Amino acid sequence: MLRHLQALLVLLAFGAILVLGTPGLDHQDWRELDAPDERAALREAAAGRPGGPVLAALVLATADLNQHLRQPLYDLLAPVQRPFRIRQSWHLYRDGPTRVRRLEISVDGRLVHRSSDPAYAWRDAQLRNRHLRPILENVARRAESPNERGALRWIVAQARADWPAAERVEIVATIARYPGTEARPSHGWVARAPGWAPEALEEP
Repeated sequence: MLRHLQALLVLLAFGAILVLGTPGLDHQDWRELDAPDERAALREAAAGRPGGPVLAALVLATADLNQHLRQPLYDLLAPVQRPFRIRQSWHLYRDGPTRVRRLEISVDGRLVHRSSDPAYAWRDAQLRNRHLRPILENVARRAESPNERGALRWIVAQARADWPAAERVEIVATIARYPGTEARPSHGWVARAPGWAPEALEEP
């Protein structure tokens, strides 16, 4: 009986190590691959390459296992690491972003701002401010992010101040594979006169 208990404890310990000891998986934001359009884009990008469909299937399976199995177990076991001082993390220089996300702001159909684009730099100093930038990064990453409503209201208010006769302000988040030359819209909002309440775009 004791040997069986020891074997079970060893098995559980190795399972915990497998869950906790793979910090490299945390560098990828696997939540993006929960979205059907992201999964379809990955399959489409891999379709024309030798072995691409198999590799895409492996990536998606890894993403599903990490997001829906490993991550909940990690959250459950993580507190054990602190008292034993066994927390693992990889702080390495990486190869840079695999995806580029930007916000585009248009007033009455005319593009006035695009993230990191000097050709469309309306209110760039404010939008790149270290206090506001993290909020806008979350807005660009996903809809219904924290502080989304406040950020959208602020953008609309600034646009109305600079263009008092404007009737429509559109804010669209785009995504592209690095270096970001072929961006496509992922989500967005529009605010129209006279109410100016931001509404989600069905087809950004």
